[in-house]
Amino acid sequence: MKSMLRILGRYVGSAAGIALILLILNAALFLLWVTGAKQENGNSYRVSVIADGLAKEGEEYTLSESARQAMSVRYEWAMLLSDSGEILWSLNLPRELSRTYTIPEVASFTKWYLQDYPVYVWRHQDGLLVVGCPKGSVWKMGMELPQSIMDKTIFWIPIVLAANGLAAVLLALLLGLRLFRSMHTLVKGIEQMAAKQPVQLGTNGVLGDLAAALNQTSRELQRQEIALQKREQARTSWIAGISHDIRTPLSMVMGYASQLEDNQELPRPAREQAGIVRQQSQRIKTLVNDLNLASKLEYDMQPLHQEEVLLAPLLRQIAADFLNGGLSRPYFLELDMDEPARQAKVLGDQELLRRAVYNLIQNSIRHNPQGCIIRIALHQERSRWVISVSDNGKGFDQELLDRLKEEDSLTDLPGHGLGLTLVRQIARVHEGTTEFENLPEGGCRVVINLPPPS
Repeated sequence: MKSMLRILGRYVGSAAGIALILLILNAALFLLWVTGAKQENGNSYRVSVIADGLAKEGEEYTLSESARQAMSVRYEWAMLLSDSGEILWSLNLPRELSRTYTIPEVASFTKWYLQDYPVYVWRHQDGLLVVGCPKGSVWKMGMELPQSIMDKTIFWIPIVLAANGLAAVLLALLLGLRLFRSMHTLVKGIEQMAAKQPVQLGTNGVLGDLAAALNQTSRELQRQEIALQKREQARTSWIAGISHDIRTPLSMVMGYASQLEDNQELPRPAREQAGIVRQQSQRIKTLVNDLNLASKLEYDMQPLHQEEVLLAPLLRQIAADFLNGGLSRPYFLELDMDEPARQAKVLGDQELLRRAVYNLIQNSIRHNPQGCIIRIALHQERSRWVISVSDNGKGFDQELLDRLKEEDSLTDLPGHGLGLTLVRQIARVHEGTTEFENLPEGGCRVVINLPPPS
């Protein structure tokens, strides 16, 4: 809504600004035009120039060269009237004009026209000089206003301009509100689409085409959403079915392999091979369980058994399980936690948190066959508890590290199975975050940030 109001404000402001600019531009053009018209009627063509150039020599009047040039450019004819109205001198005088004029006749054409000829007059030492322009070349208008009106003009002009500006703003606001209502409907439709809700907007009005396009897009998105849900449901059901179907025969394989491994009547190589079968079967079982768990976590189908989990005892138990389970010689496990961390607790699923740390330790073992030191640490940063698992092995490949830092999806990561994917998913369902980095001295570190109980 705030963005819509900003758009409306900018629209009204832009419309008012454009109106003001056009007003100023038109005033400037009008002034330029008037100035140009005045320059066209400049001193070079003033009647006074012709009057000064008309002189009497003996019994005849002569016109100077400069006066003739002025006549040829602007005026068509001229005459000099005596005080009694008789023509003392003329130049190109039209035939239809009288040769004598009374005082009332002179008074009638002094500021206007003489038989449709625009005329101008100037006082000459021998009488009155009258010059005429071609018919239709000059438009004259007389205007009379009371002095009180003229006195108030300076006061009223700013008010009229302000009223016009206000009217322009109100008109722009009215038009903007119409557009605002149409856009508001579109914005609500877009918000509904973002929330994956069906949209059906009215297609009338200025933005009807856009509304129709949004309706079509919404229908297409709803169709795709339904298809996607069906596909993901089928995928989840397939994974769950595979996990269920493989569990029984896999348990039988593991049981028989364990019996063969413990049978002292078999040769040692046979018992060792049976042990390898049992170990690989256990690995297959773990992978199937991980796949099933990853699928459920991705679609929020895994029920969380939330409780207050003490992190320090949990990490000590995980370390003890690895050490008691026969951690091979090239690997060393360290546990580091400060005094406040010994009381750390979070609200979550203890078994899922155990699986996340377990997977990180297994990841270090699997990708460092030459051996490494694995360090499990627990400390507090601000109000969050931080579990980190690091090693001094070969670290992450740069391509994988870039994907771990930038990719938001929870898909499998090549070369690392489902281990790191599960870690990210488990942290997410606990409203936590994960961080991945290579250490300067070698090796890598994975950090899980968990919020305290609310």
